[in-house]
Amino acid sequence: MKIINYSYKKRGNLEFVFDVWPHSKVMFSPIRNYYFVRYVRWDERDPVVSREDLQKMEQLVNRQMGREIWYDKRKGPGDD
Repeated sequence: MKIINYSYKKRGNLEFVFDVWPHSKVMFSPIRNYYFVRYVRWDERDPVVSREDLQKMEQLVNRQMGREIWYDKRKGPGDD
């Protein structure tokens, strides 16, 4: 999976297009010091997006934006 294009939106949001889903746009929002998937404007011409795909997208975006360190340190579900 590779990033094809991205653009900045209002309130710090970012919109990305990935090579596997070239017709769908994925919106990322900042939380603390990293970005997470807010929603996917999925297009029927593209394959279905799985939960694992969303995690890979988050990793790529945070690496691209220089926030990988904070993304890796985030508290995941069940981490108490």
